[in-house]
Amino acid sequence: MSFVRAGPPSVHALGLAGTGALLLLAAAALPVDTPLLALFACPFRAATSLPCFGCGLTHAFQFAIRGQLASAVSSSPLGALLAGAAAVHALWTALRLAGLPYAPRIAPPGASWRWACALAVVANWIYLLLRNAP
Repeated sequence: MSFVRAGPPSVHALGLAGTGALLLLAAAALPVDTPLLALFACPFRAATSLPCFGCGLTHAFQFAIRGQLASAVSSSPLGALLAGAAAVHALWTALRLAGLPYAPRIAPPGASWRWACALAVVANWIYLLLRNAP
């Protein structure tokens, strides 16, 4: 792995890090099981009685931010992974803003990454279908 001089983060990296940090802060501040947030039902689940692709993501973020990783993975493995990635990216961007002198060179994602992400979403949905099977 080669290291290059790290410049300031791009606008895209700042936006992604800010969004991830806000999602994690919201998960830490807002309890999901209170009546205010529990009133919102998933329209896909209401119509089909099947979990949607994003089912369990909110609970996974809530458990992950509180350090309950087993519960986060149980709620949604992809959600736990996304919560971890959001935290790492926010920290990495903050370090770059603080003047991190060197950073590893990371190749931009190609078509294989897109297929891997699509496969991860489908695998997560299959897990949710099997977990919630009658």
